Amino acid sequence: MASYRYRAEMPSQEVAKINGFKTALNDGEADIVVFAKPYAGDVEMAKKAKSEGAKIIVDLCDDNFGTPERELYLEMAELADAITTATPVMRARLYDYVKKDSVVIADPYEFEEVEPHADGDDYLWFGHMRNFPELVSVMKIMGKRKLRVVTGPQAAQGAIPWSPYTMRQVFKASNRVILPTMEGHEYKSPNRLINSIRQGCFPICMTHPSYLEFKHVVWVGAFNTGLQWAELFHEDLNELVKEAQDYIRDRYSPEAIGKQWASFLESV
Repeated sequence: MASYRYRAEMPSQEVAKINGFKTALNDGEADIVVFAKPYAGDVEMAKKAKSEGAKIIVDLCDDNFGTPERELYLEMAELADAITTATPVMRARLYDYVKKDSVVIADPYEFEEVEPHADGDDYLWFGHMRNFPELVSVMKIMGKRKLRVVTGPQAAQGAIPWSPYTMRQVFKASNRVILPTMEGHEYKSPNRLINSIRQGCFPICMTHPSYLEFKHVVWVGAFNTGLQWAELFHEDLNELVKEAQDYIRDRYSPEAIGKQWASFLESV
């Protein structure tokens, strides 16, 4: 799951390189225990760790407060010595829900940087199955344009099953990534946009709070207009992707995000 890679595995690896921190995933003894995307059973584990003197950090990046997970999230937030999240929008929502402030730490990128190759007519959409409705909403607009679809964990008719290897292959074969959005998902992070840029593709995005930071280097706005603009100014896209790569290279690297986590953990 993306939440495991971006909010647990990669931060753990990077924090272990800083100031003598020792980290482990789902194992060992700890002075600080971070619960990323908490699940049933974590409440008792958090209570036990806290009773033994550990600090409890709860990382809440999904707005599940309108789902059956609401009570779990509320209880974990109550137990937390500190809360982290991935976006300012989710930080604001969390304050409304749990009346506690949280610290925003962005998701790092996970793909290597490759040369821009956006001057072409192959389009790509990728995402979790729960985001599939956003693609459905723009299929008529896409018309007969060539489009690859990658999703998981469940199989979907006509879609390519997701894997890290598959993503590298489809990024290589594609020129532009489409990122439509759904109402209610304003809290989500820009990790798909950022990884698309890293892999040399030009993102065409609907307006979204997490995408506005990048509007000087990618299309953010009306979807149909974005498609037409990219086709009209196709010769400029590689230069824009290169500029976007320069912008995110140091800001969203695993090392930079790891330093943010380490600084936060030192303050707890």
